[in-house]
Amino acid sequence: MKKTLFIFLLVSSGWALPTQISCGSAHTCSLIDGEVKCWGWNQYGQTEVPPLTNPREIRLGGSLSCALDDEEVKCWGRFGVEALRQIPPLKNVREFKTGGLHTCAIDDEGVKCWGHNGFGQSEVPPLKNPRSLALGGLHTCALDATGVKCWGFNDFGQTKAPHLKNPKEISAGNVHSCALDEEGVKCWGYNEFGQLEAPVLKGPRQITSGSAHNCALDDEGVKCWGRNEDGQTRVPLLKNPFAISAGGDQSCALDETGVKCWGKQSE
Repeated sequence: MKKTLFIFLLVSSGWALPTQISCGSAHTCSLIDGEVKCWGWNQYGQTEVPPLTNPREIRLGGSLSCALDDEEVKCWGRFGVEALRQIPPLKNVREFKTGGLHTCAIDDEGVKCWGHNGFGQSEVPPLKNPRSLALGGLHTCALDATGVKCWGFNDFGQTKAPHLKNPKEISAGNVHSCALDEEGVKCWGYNEFGQLEAPVLKGPRQITSGSAHNCALDDEGVKCWGRNEDGQTRVPLLKNPFAISAGGDQSCALDETGVKCWGKQSE
């Protein structure tokens, strides 16, 4: 694995700008004008995009890449466990997320998870009108009408959500979790690298987590904190960023010029 600070740009006056970005452990995918493009580490074929008809959402986890293609979730790369290949029937998928070794989706019937379940991370508890998901290494969180609920591996308290005031968004790292509520960003779980200690944020509106770091998009731009040995929290110059993603030890943002990423990736 090569440690490097990298910035990848997609910019051309004749190109459409990317509309989505998602980071895996050491690879990245973006959705550009209805096409999925991936780059980075490719030991397991995670950047080799299969034929897709109408991709509208992309999610990466570890060395696995997935896309919501019309109403079907399609994945490629390293599955890790055979159960990850066994995607259940889904109807009108509204959101899906991919974690370390499991994947979950929200459809008309609620939340469905598949893949590794050694810590109960794929066993969904009762939820009321779930609207968002966050998957960590071996745990899962959902935002529903009652607040944030997490389940699965909990050795560091990553499934014990604190009191939250009208949470709007959630994210999960390897063994920590975060939420954005009316009071700002709150994180819980493992804190060896300060990933639970959010900086001062002004009007935060997005939150994303890598293995042991987080990034937030606020009125002033992108701010990242936590583990930084590969530069994953050193944000480069961005021009009006509007979307962020973190995974492994890397971070990415979409701005007016295209895609910019920083941290660790492998060649």
